[in-house]
Amino acid sequence: MNRDEAAWYYVLGGQTLGPVPWSEIEALTRDSVDAKDLLVARGGDLEWRSAAQMLAETPELAAAPQEPAAPYVAPAATPPVSAVAPGVSGAFVPAHGLGQWLGQAWEMVIGEVWPWVGAVALMMLVSGVTLGIAVPPLTAGLYMMALKRFRGEPIGAGDVFDGFSRFLSSWGLNLVMMVPVVIVMAPLMILVVIPVMSMQGGGEPDRATVALMMSMYALIPAAQVLVLAVQTIFFYSWVLVADGYGAWESVTMSWEKIRENYWSYLGIYVVLSIIASLGSYACYVGLFVTYPLLPCAQVAAYMWHFRRT
Repeated sequence: MNRDEAAWYYVLGGQTLGPVPWSEIEALTRDSVDAKDLLVARGGDLEWRSAAQMLAETPELAAAPQEPAAPYVAPAATPPVSAVAPGVSGAFVPAHGLGQWLGQAWEMVIGEVWPWVGAVALMMLVSGVTLGIAVPPLTAGLYMMALKRFRGEPIGAGDVFDGFSRFLSSWGLNLVMMVPVVIVMAPLMILVVIPVMSMQGGGEPDRATVALMMSMYALIPAAQVLVLAVQTIFFYSWVLVADGYGAWESVTMSWEKIRENYWSYLGIYVVLSIIASLGSYACYVGLFVTYPLLPCAQVAAYMWHFRRT
């Protein structure tokens, strides 16, 4: 393999750059970018690898330049299949960081806004008709749409029903996620029930009841934060189920990935949840656009941490 052949591409700042010789990539990893974080590929490659992995697989790249018996010819004078820049009818490039994930999520939604609007509308309609039974598979379907969109595949509103192929795993994950949330919310639910029962006679609530109700309202924000803290454990779980993993496997894989940076993921999840819910303040119409940003951003993070090599 000729390291001086200008046949290499790399991802930097969310952009695909190249073709360049390997010596330029070597200089980058020596001066400014960790070789484990720099994604590289040759023209015609079907996937990205880190520069460190590529060097480990092809140690001759580190050797002194030699004249090969036959010059290397790239399969095509085009970037790798997965190196198409965001917004250009093709796959997105895995990127690192909340800002990059949000930017890719925005491109994923705005570039195909009507399929997302239709998918969210179908979710609301079918979920209501089925009394919530269809919520888990439809949620998985929304994440499957996000995976397809990231990979550059065409999407349609009806793709949300693909989640029914994950019916058992999606419901399994939903039940696992409900257990800690119910435990966290149980004290608040008790505080709701007691005042209601005390006022069933129709009389005025006494001071103790009023104090209890005020405590309940004061605890609502704290309970919401606790729920988000619990849900952070499952940050990647829905994407993993959408990508074909089982319910419990998706929980354990998600936790393994985030446990060392839990507080960072908690902050990221809070920010993504706030952005996804912003549409509810525009008479809920904006929710059709902002809600898909959450799965799209999580898919962007997933593709960096799980699928970039």
